[in-house]
Amino acid sequence: MKLPILFNPASGTSPKDPDALLRPLPRDLRDQVEPIPFGPPWDFEPAIAQALAADGPLLVWGGDGTIHHAAKALIDRGCPVPLGAIPGGSGNGLVRGLRTPLEPPGALRRLLEGRELRMDLPRLDGEPFMNVCGTGFEAAVAHHFDALPGRGFATYAQSCLRLWRTWQNADLAWDAETVPMPPPASRSGRLRAAFQGPQPALPGSAWSLCFANLPTYGSGLWIAPGADPTDGCLQWATLARPSFLDLLTKMPALFRETGSTSLRQEGRLRHATLSLPHPLPWHLDGEPVAERDRAELTVEQRVFRMQVTGACPWT
Repeated sequence: MKLPILFNPASGTSPKDPDALLRPLPRDLRDQVEPIPFGPPWDFEPAIAQALAADGPLLVWGGDGTIHHAAKALIDRGCPVPLGAIPGGSGNGLVRGLRTPLEPPGALRRLLEGRELRMDLPRLDGEPFMNVCGTGFEAAVAHHFDALPGRGFATYAQSCLRLWRTWQNADLAWDAETVPMPPPASRSGRLRAAFQGPQPALPGSAWSLCFANLPTYGSGLWIAPGADPTDGCLQWATLARPSFLDLLTKMPALFRETGSTSLRQEGRLRHATLSLPHPLPWHLDGEPVAERDRAELTVEQRVFRMQVTGACPWT
């Protein structure tokens, strides 16, 4: 029995060629796997049964949306096998956060040679997500992007530009258990933290707000560099609305893991109930979900089985 590699031909900006994915692999690894085209209505049951019989991970080659659906299917079945995510979308936020190679053949090889990580499982009103959920500007972009016919960074940038001009801050009311941020590991990080002063309190308003299990959005934006998917906490992070000058001078720092900018604030919490003045859009792993004016965020510690590469910094 071979390990299934589910791939969504519709995700990403270029066609997926299973032969090109497998060709660079050594023969012993190539013989272990079987690419299977997949898509809506997202019936994962046969592939999960095949992965279980093959004693290995369920490998999914696709974007954050496809991987989100696969994770939900595994959670519904009690996580019988790990999930291995091969980058194949336009953003690839989850795999970036796990430090999986972005070149699909390299990612597949490293995952087959990799290990299992027990990750935290966060939920928004009971619905699971793996990477980030959020509201405000970022969720409005997710809803707008989902309604457009195209994919890719250019289409996403078009949505961002349109909403950047008009989206306003929303007031936030919290009932939450917060946790201090851990001290930075590097000397330069400790110096920067000392220069920045006390850790920020939960924000009273936000233009864009996310709750992160892993540190990156799609396209390489480090929204929550301190996020740790094994600590039983969520990293909250806000982005202030950037001016045109900020787009040129402050935004580039968000695309570096060690970048520091006044546009971003972040902290940690174990759980939270968030109240908003009126219903706002939300997203789960970039997938648009229903508007709401009240949200409950919870975390189950280290219950999700994820296949990762040796480059993943968590154990």
